[in-house]
Amino acid sequence: MTVRPPRAPRGEGAPVPWDPIRDLMALKDRMNRLLESVLRKGDGSPEGLWGWGPPVDLREDREAFLLTAEVPGVRREDIMIRVEGGIVTLEGRRPLDREARSALRIERPYGTFTRTFHLPAPVDESKVTARLHLGVLEVFLPKSAGARASSIKVQVQ
Repeated sequence: MTVRPPRAPRGEGAPVPWDPIRDLMALKDRMNRLLESVLRKGDGSPEGLWGWGPPVDLREDREAFLLTAEVPGVRREDIMIRVEGGIVTLEGRRPLDREARSALRIERPYGTFTRTFHLPAPVDESKVTARLHLGVLEVFLPKSAGARASSIKVQVQ
């Protein structure tokens, strides 16, 4: 009985010798893709590497900013909103359920989160309001009186 060497998979030729430089370049490319995916989140936050961050929409109109965040399963008392100058910070936590501890599969993120947003105009901090309804948090951030857009007529000479 003769022993044959294993055949290369169809479409592939002879095995390629190990090249440490090629492996390092492939690792560099994977790290670059990971970093780009984290930076694409818009604020450079590390949620793509660890933890989680709720998806957020931030809108602006003439009078105010409206921040809307999806936070299902997060209790009202586990959310903190800070407004300092033109920076809004949303912090909170979603604890792991007792039932989830014995789950066969867990895909929903748990733990703490922090999201920070720099607003392009100052906010009247005394008039900021927030509402949590059906897992959606809405934060109304009225612009300060001096920051509101106003139209003026300009004479062209």
